Amino acid sequence: MKTNRPTPKFFIALYSLSFAAILCLLPGLAQAADKIIYIRPVPMNDDLVLRQGSSGIRQAAQMFSMEASTLESQPSREGRQLQLDIAIGQNPKFIVLIGMEFQDLLEAAARKAPATRFLWLEHCLDKPPANVSCIQFRETETSYLAGLEAGWASASGKVGVLGPVDSPARRRYADAFAAGARTARPGIFIVPTVWIGGEQPFNDGARAEQLGKGMLAAGADIIYAIAAGSNQGVIRAIGSQPKAKMIGHPVNQCHMLPGKVLDSVEIHYDAAITLAIGEILHGDARPLMEFGLKENVLSLTAISADAALSECEITKERTLTQKIRQERLTLLQRK
Repeated sequence: MKTNRPTPKFFIALYSLSFAAILCLLPGLAQAADKIIYIRPVPMNDDLVLRQGSSGIRQAAQMFSMEASTLESQPSREGRQLQLDIAIGQNPKFIVLIGMEFQDLLEAAARKAPATRFLWLEHCLDKPPANVSCIQFRETETSYLAGLEAGWASASGKVGVLGPVDSPARRRYADAFAAGARTARPGIFIVPTVWIGGEQPFNDGARAEQLGKGMLAAGADIIYAIAAGSNQGVIRAIGSQPKAKMIGHPVNQCHMLPGKVLDSVEIHYDAAITLAIGEILHGDARPLMEFGLKENVLSLTAISADAALSECEITKERTLTQKIRQERLTLLQRK
């Protein structure tokens, strides 16, 4: 679980400082007129991941004396292309994108605006142009920890993963979860991973509910649900099963059904955006940036600073939360 180009320690410390302190430390990194534009793939809604894009660029703008703005696209290829064209027309220093919906638009847009740095979160092109930086996450780290939790907490000895789309990246998360579960409980049965698929894999609660019920029928009592908005369907599936629980993703989902959500894996997209922009301004504009536990971009809700308010079920088990904290430290010491 190592990355070839770790984030410089300078910027790990940077993110922990107050905005005021950073502005004092870095007076010359950016010009006041520089702009950061975040383009949403869909209009404003309650998607917590997409909302982090706006908070991330606001944080970066405040840190580095820049201007930040968010453009919201109509949910179509034409709508996203229109907003890309509008953003490029403003000649910004950075354009930030979240969502696989930009897959077939990014390369042409980047070549049209060579002076703009494009940041694309979670995804990447096979051969990205020189002005594209992909931000990815070492989610195998937190998926492994989630597997440990599931292995320790499972009553039936059967656990599994419900994911959005069958892809190499998502399979790595499922494999890491299975490795963690087997480490915690040798001999545990891993129910085969099921994939939502279709046109809306991250927002298909009905399909997720159907698949979740199938996993429960196969004996699983803990489901690691990594399908974002579709996880609402998993919540409905476990709601009527007394012993069933899930681990949420990629934000705290424990509050969705207190007592039934063991924990959540969190991805702090806003922190990743701020760190990436800081590194680029510092001269490190590499095409692939990876962030994880070490950079505090990935976390588990139950061992976070506000765990006491999280409503995660595992927080009731002090011994288990202490064990997961220790396992997190062990992973960090290996890097």
